[in-house]
Amino acid sequence: MNNGAMDECGRVVAVCSSPQGGVPKYRRLIIEVGPEGVVGDYHAGPVNRHKKHGDPEPNTRQLTIVAQEVLDEVNEMLGIQLAPGFLGENLTVEGLGDLSDLEPGDRLLVGESVVLEVTAQNKPCSTVGVYHPHLVKALYGRRGVCAVVLRPGTVQPGDRIVVQRRAAQPSATCDHSG
Repeated sequence: MNNGAMDECGRVVAVCSSPQGGVPKYRRLIIEVGPEGVVGDYHAGPVNRHKKHGDPEPNTRQLTIVAQEVLDEVNEMLGIQLAPGFLGENLTVEGLGDLSDLEPGDRLLVGESVVLEVTAQNKPCSTVGVYHPHLVKALYGRRGVCAVVLRPGTVQPGDRIVVQRRAAQPSATCDHSG
């Protein structure tokens, strides 16, 4: 657990998007993160497209982020071959653990300019069950996080990602080589 004395640093493994809902999202060489999510992605925009009934609500799931470490672990556990984007995430990252300790209000500084704010842990949904009947259960508590865009820009594989805890003072001074 980070005590605010130093930022946690990781690396973007893959960037993904899809103009349609569902899984998978497809790997891209680079993505443009606009004010309301990944440009051209089905889930970008001002309204939550996951909500199927009732009045529209603001989109607090403009992007989703999953840890490569989780993909590796469930692949081994279940004997499957999940690749980046298969869980419907926009960013696959490594070096930050399973992301289960991220909380609403934590910020993610990605690449040269993108700033995201974590809004929630991302609960596994039945959609990902197409890959294995036990996948939803295996992902519970570690399907990554949902976030909104605070500052747009571009993201590509290899970019650094820095966690800024909600309670910490801004100090994105992390040197990550890899």
